[in-house]
Amino acid sequence: MKTSSKLAILSILFLTASATFAADDGNTKPRLSNGAVSYGTTDIIYETSVSGNVKGVSCNFSSGRIIFTVDGAAAQTINMPIGFLDANGDSHTGWVPMNIRFTSSIRVQIQQTGTSHQLDCDVSWALD
Repeated sequence: MKTSSKLAILSILFLTASATFAADDGNTKPRLSNGAVSYGTTDIIYETSVSGNVKGVSCNFSSGRIIFTVDGAAAQTINMPIGFLDANGDSHTGWVPMNIRFTSSIRVQIQQTGTSHQLDCDVSWALD
């Protein structure tokens, strides 16, 4: 077999395998959690000894960040964009889709980084 053919087969196997691990087969128990904070940090989700995935996030705020701790690893922070303003002048991010898999624990926190308004976020997630 030619080297290029072997590489093509290995590439297909690798891509298929990585897609399989990230896939959500739909056999999950959906959940929607909400959290709000005016100052500092608060938990939206704090679950241990579970597996599943975080499906997405939506926030209303002036400035804030979301902190993910997956399977006890180091925390990862996302600074949420300001988004768009509604008729009341409130800022909304819209829906930010994600597929964050966890096998043993998940912690999602929100942190207010500004001083003017309350940070309010919804997180869609599921347990296997």
